[in-house]
Amino acid sequence: MRVEMNTIYNEDCLTTMAKMPDDFVDLVLTDPPYGVGLLYDCYEDSESNWFALMDKVIPEIRRVSKMAILPSCQIRRLPWIYQRHPPDWLICWYKGSPGHASYIGFNDWEPHLVYGRRINRLYMHDFFQTQSSPKKESFGHPCPKPEAWAEWLITRVARDDKISIYDPFIGSGTVAVVAKRLGHMFIGSEISTTYCAAARRRCANG
Repeated sequence: MRVEMNTIYNEDCLTTMAKMPDDFVDLVLTDPPYGVGLLYDCYEDSESNWFALMDKVIPEIRRVSKMAILPSCQIRRLPWIYQRHPPDWLICWYKGSPGHASYIGFNDWEPHLVYGRRINRLYMHDFFQTQSSPKKESFGHPCPKPEAWAEWLITRVARDDKISIYDPFIGSGTVAVVAKRLGHMFIGSEISTTYCAAARRRCANG
């Protein structure tokens, strides 16, 4: 079965990526579960599940894409990441204080892992700032990313050319909505029927 562009699949991302040849998409931009106990409707967001998920997903993300960007999901996990799936680069997302407690206070910034650099060889800064999404923009999802987050990253990766973007954890559809608005092709995967329906509605209305 072929994977079609501009489509959001209601299935496990490993199922979707198994249908993709190597380097199928230009960019993977995604926000995986964080492994911090968030209340998703059909996934247990435990830390042990996060480690198991990343071991399966990161190699496939790297295989199907020319470049990939995703949050590290807790700074203290970076040693594990560098031991098992070392990134080519890190980007700092400064989001202001969303009130999330860290080891000694509040966590105002978040590292993003970058794999690959094969899209037009554009230069990017390793720091950017957007606010976290207000709750009124949750679209029924417990942890949506703001559209400004996706827009900053996509426009720095591809400023002019039309590219293909895949989000293995599409959630409420932020990456797809922004990709569509910027004139790019998108693919998404989402195991939750509820979140998948919300993402499809946003794309249809966006």
